[in-house]
Amino acid sequence: MEIKRDTSREATQKSFAEIQQWMQHQLLHPQFGNDYEDYVKSTSKLSAKQHVQIYQRSYIARLRDCMVTQFPALRHALGKELFLEFADLYLDQYPSKSYTLGDLGQNFGKFLEETRPDKDAEVKESWPDFMIELAEFEYSINIIFDEKATENHQSATAETEEDDLKLVPVFHLYTHEYPISLYYKEVVNDRNPALPFETESYCVLLRRDYRLGLFELHPVQYHFLAKLKETQSISETKQFFIKQHNFDTTELENYWQQWKAKWLEEGFFIER
Repeated sequence: MEIKRDTSREATQKSFAEIQQWMQHQLLHPQFGNDYEDYVKSTSKLSAKQHVQIYQRSYIARLRDCMVTQFPALRHALGKELFLEFADLYLDQYPSKSYTLGDLGQNFGKFLEETRPDKDAEVKESWPDFMIELAEFEYSINIIFDEKATENHQSATAETEEDDLKLVPVFHLYTHEYPISLYYKEVVNDRNPALPFETESYCVLLRRDYRLGLFELHPVQYHFLAKLKETQSISETKQFFIKQHNFDTTELENYWQQWKAKWLEEGFFIER
């Protein structure tokens, strides 16, 4: 594609800046504009508009592919056609402004909340809540995968003293109104899950050696790990549960020993 520009140095610099701005607008808002001939030269084979449309189609296709990659479970839940319709509307309202497409879906959950069909209704539908939770969770997976943290830690073992146990640096807890983590895992494992019913769920997403692990939790486990993440102390967390939640000391210790063995195996802990 050949652009039009003045031959003088001053005019070329000014024109190039204008062309950059115009081209960006054409890529982000391809439905607007009819001034193609002012910026692009036609050829014997393609008009100026057709030249620009090649770039528009390639750019939009790239953004669509990125959205599908970032939100595979949501694409499954909505179906391909409806997902792409939502994605196109989202990209028009929240165009990419970052040097990396990793941030492309940052506002997708917010967009789904803003455009939900029952936004102003007194009685809300439940399915938009599921879609919003799923979108926000899937985007967080992309962020956590690239989260900056040191990975060369010594793994904890059954012989590690409790005072030396520490949660891995990349460790995030979630609570949802729907079984989001289970649904996500079913999709990425090609099990073709049906849309789930509303069921409160808890999970942890962690990273060890640049590999993500996703595990479901019982409510008590979730609250135990949330307190442990806050205090980074096993003994302090136990005392909190005994005092604040009226746990029997022996009962809590029995639970803890079972949880510890399972969580060590799943890579929750490193050595201090």
